[in-house]
Formats: sequence, structure tokens, C-alpha cells
Amino acid sequence: MEKPRSKSRGFSFYEVLVCMGLTYKIVNSERKELDKVTCDRCAAEIEKIVEGGWNPMGEPYSVYHEPSFANHFLLKQGWGYGSQKDGDIHTAVLCEPCYDVVFADVKIQVTSYYA
Repeated sequence: MEKPRSKSRGFSFYEVLVCMGLTYKIVNSERKELDKVTCDRCAAEIEKIVEGGWNPMGEPYSVYHEPSFANHFLLKQGWGYGSQKDGDIHTAVLCEPCYDVVFADVKIQVTSYYA
């Protein structure tokens, strides 16, 4: 079954784009907005803390602010020349508990903001 296409804006994008754990909604023909974040391991939905919106101060401060989500880990790796995955871009989203499980055996350099 085909997803409904946008009729009012005159372009052929789907109303919602899904890329791994990231779901985008089409705002207009020039911009998409992150609408939902889902963990790729446990399928838990990451809480949306703040909706996107325009700065209430108005002109000349009219800057659009993207929505904000609770803590999650976003991995986006573009593989380069010489790799078996040359040209591929791998994307994954993990919630904090799944991050702890997945990276339990991996040495990761952590820089603490409060140290």
C-alpha cells in the first residue's frame, strides 16, 4: 500500500520520511523536521522535550528552532575509500540503557563537562 502524498504543497515527497530510528515530517518543500526518535535496538520512543517552533521575539530574530529530544546516542558514519563499505553511510540511534549495553566492552574516551 502506497503512503499518501502531499497534495497541497505541489511536490511528491511523502508526508513522513523514516530513516532508521529517525522520523521526519515534511514542513514545506524546503525543509523537513525531526518528528520522532526511536531506539534501533529496543524500539523505545525517545521523549520529545520541546516542539520545534519560531523564535517568539519575531523579526529580526525569526530563527526556527528544531525540536529537542531526551538523551540519546546518534551514530552516523560515512565509510571512505578503501573500505568494503566505501560510499555507505551507516546511521543508528540508541537510547541510554541500550548504549550502555552495546558499548559495554568498547573503550570510549569520555570527557566530562563537570570535571
